[in-house]
Amino acid sequence: MKKLAVAGLALVASFSVLTVSPAEASLASRDLITFWEHDDYQGARKDITCSTHQRDDLGALENQASSMANASYSGIDLYSGDNLTGVRYYAKPRSNDSDFTNNGFDNTVESLWFREVPCDVA
Repeated sequence: MKKLAVAGLALVASFSVLTVSPAEASLASRDLITFWEHDDYQGARKDITCSTHQRDDLGALENQASSMANASYSGIDLYSGDNLTGVRYYAKPRSNDSDFTNNGFDNTVESLWFREVPCDVA
């Protein structure tokens, strides 16, 4: 019985080590930025790859994003207006932000610019 209990604890411990946050999981890929609808990487999710410099295809998360993880090796300029207009927020390479509210950018992103394409190489 003791051997079974120890084996069970070891199994639980191994699963807890493998658990990663959504932002950490997103950073595993190196060619995209991921937006989430809610703070702390919760709710609807949108991955945008850096196939071109300018992207305006946030879809349902346009003006709805509240957190992000920039997995790319490129800095990314986020804009509050279409076609790279309005207020700008800079996301450093390989960075994340669990709450856009603290910098006044919550539910604001409409377009973005990848500074480096391709963006999956350091």
